[in-house]
Amino acid sequence: MGRQRKGFLKETKMIDIAFDMHRDNTFCGESFSVITIDNPAHTWADYKKQADKLIKEHSSEKTVVVKVSNADFSINKFSVALFVSSFEAADKPDLVVFKVDDLERAREAYKPYLALTVALKYVLQLFNQPPEVICRNVSILGYLGLLIETDYVNNVMLLEYSGNSGAVYEFEAHDSFEVLLWAAVLKTVSLAQIPTKIRVRVFLGFEPQKVDVNELMEQIIQKVSFWIK
Repeated sequence: MGRQRKGFLKETKMIDIAFDMHRDNTFCGESFSVITIDNPAHTWADYKKQADKLIKEHSSEKTVVVKVSNADFSINKFSVALFVSSFEAADKPDLVVFKVDDLERAREAYKPYLALTVALKYVLQLFNQPPEVICRNVSILGYLGLLIETDYVNNVMLLEYSGNSGAVYEFEAHDSFEVLLWAAVLKTVSLAQIPTKIRVRVFLGFEPQKVDVNELMEQIIQKVSFWIK
């Protein structure tokens, strides 16, 4: 096994999400436990609580099937919550399968949320790192198509996503929390190819900070929801 490069990310096994049109308790010809969700959810805390419960109660199972019967419960937001909860859990299912009526529509609607889960995984692996490690990792996000420039005179790093030629949404980041917040937003819109333009100025040299990861996750999801519905 190769050595981990200091200051860069390590891999963590996360839960996988799948969709299936068959309304029974089977997936790929096998039968599994079925969870029926008939309660609404309105906040990130609602979805996170449900996700924690599912993972705890089914931690020893490889696959869990979920049926959602409430129109005020978002499969996509719940999937994101499951993804975050699975990062925190030592034991968890490998796969959660959602039963849906329209397979192609469900897959298409999930695409930007899949991009969001990738961004959240990135942040979850960085949130407790010192500023120099966070900034080092953010500085190599150019592979996503971001423009990244560093002004060494003023100690500012510019991050810009150009998904269209329209108006620019401009933001600033002055600490670890804000850097991770906007890095996650930029990573999400870039991976999902959202037609927008975002510019973030990161003011370098900030002090170490204890980041509340739950608050960070909630803020990321709130910000990203402006661009993905």
